[in-house]
Amino acid sequence: MLFLVCVGIALAPVYFYVESSYRAAVVRAGAVLVLWVALIRLRGAVRRHNEGQPPSAFEAALHRGPVEPRMAPIFVKLRDEVRASTSDQGYFENTLWLRMQRMITSRDRPAGRVGPAMPSGRRWLRRGPSLAALRDLITRMEEPS
Repeated sequence: MLFLVCVGIALAPVYFYVESSYRAAVVRAGAVLVLWVALIRLRGAVRRHNEGQPPSAFEAALHRGPVEPRMAPIFVKLRDEVRASTSDQGYFENTLWLRMQRMITSRDRPAGRVGPAMPSGRRWLRRGPSLAALRDLITRMEEPS
């Protein structure tokens, strides 16, 4: 309200000193100024009101969160088998080693070449081979024929 009075006081002398054909333009300019300030204040009030509101479903869809990395099921199964074989010698000998033997024999190898030998486990603990021994075994399996 105070702003409206100030605009009226500022435009009154201009209104009285211009020709009558320009007086409507002075009133319009004053109205535009008042409307412009009112819209700026209204926009600020709406912005302050919306800052405290939770985002809508549309806004939430615009900002996706990071995607969780997922591992392939076969990789998870193989990882679990390797972990189980390091803790149980029987599991290594009866499950993982047999699968490795099938993989070794399925590859075309020269007649005189023999596949890698089974790594020894930690017998007195009845645990399977260590991860380092399994890594060396897999490296030897991957060697070209």
